[in-house]
Amino acid sequence: MRHNRAFSALAALSLYAVLAGADALPPKLDKPKLEAYIRYAEGFTSDVQFSIDDPIPSAYKGYLRVVAHLTKGSNRLDRVYYVTPDGQHFVNGTIWDLNDSPFLDTLEHLPTDGPSFGPAGAKVTAVVFSDFQCPYCRLLAKTLRDNIPQTFPNDVRVIYKDYPIDSIHPWARAAAEASHCIADQQSTAFLAFHDCIFEHQQEVNPANLREKTLGFAKENGLDPAKIANCIDTHATAPIVDQSLKAGQALQIEQTPTLFIDGRTIGGAISWEQLQALINLELKRPANVPGPPVEKCCEVPSPTVVKR
Repeated sequence: MRHNRAFSALAALSLYAVLAGADALPPKLDKPKLEAYIRYAEGFTSDVQFSIDDPIPSAYKGYLRVVAHLTKGSNRLDRVYYVTPDGQHFVNGTIWDLNDSPFLDTLEHLPTDGPSFGPAGAKVTAVVFSDFQCPYCRLLAKTLRDNIPQTFPNDVRVIYKDYPIDSIHPWARAAAEASHCIADQQSTAFLAFHDCIFEHQQEVNPANLREKTLGFAKENGLDPAKIANCIDTHATAPIVDQSLKAGQALQIEQTPTLFIDGRTIGGAISWEQLQALINLELKRPANVPGPPVEKCCEVPSPTVVKR
């Protein structure tokens, strides 16, 4: 599924947006017509199920935001479109306002809560959506953990979000829930558990994940009984579900997916490429706006926990 930029349509849209203004009432969409159009334009087959939301205000003056929810079996994807106030002209792509970050819409929907490392006041914020059973997530996790603290100790904060793919990774969701059970008891233990699971990824399976989690808890001075109860009652499932919902709204199509100040990067990017993109953000031209200043509380730096 590729994001195409319809430049001629965008030019017409821009003119219409100026004429119509930002305060026009949301249009009543002809959703069956729109679905048929999208299916044809983007090549979605009949086995893909559609659900289209009503238009809502967007980050861009003169445009409304429409989300189409696509499902096929257990797979789900959200696609974002922008519509003019007459409900007839759509943009499939990115709208740029030279007075705002080019990633404004992503930044408005990108969560910045969750386990993290690096200072809360860092110049650059990286948010990674990951799956504990994904081998490419394991590669990126090692890249981030081995290099960010050493190279950018004061400039980059990394935030972790869950995106387990249940259809192909049977224990990923359980591991995500377990990680939050660990973090709820000791926030700084999350990263040690994160590193441990990825380090021993090939040894973990649905039958032994609980045992390995409780073993980790005991070895690191946590309360195994409380963590066992948390696991067995799925107490942290809502956290994982909320993260999945956020990832779907961001149109994530693969794991891992990394966002650097809103810039989307899919896959296990190499350290050389990642370092270059971080430096690009740190040296962003003065006339290119960055993300809004985040209002956030300080997150304690992780301590060394036995793995």
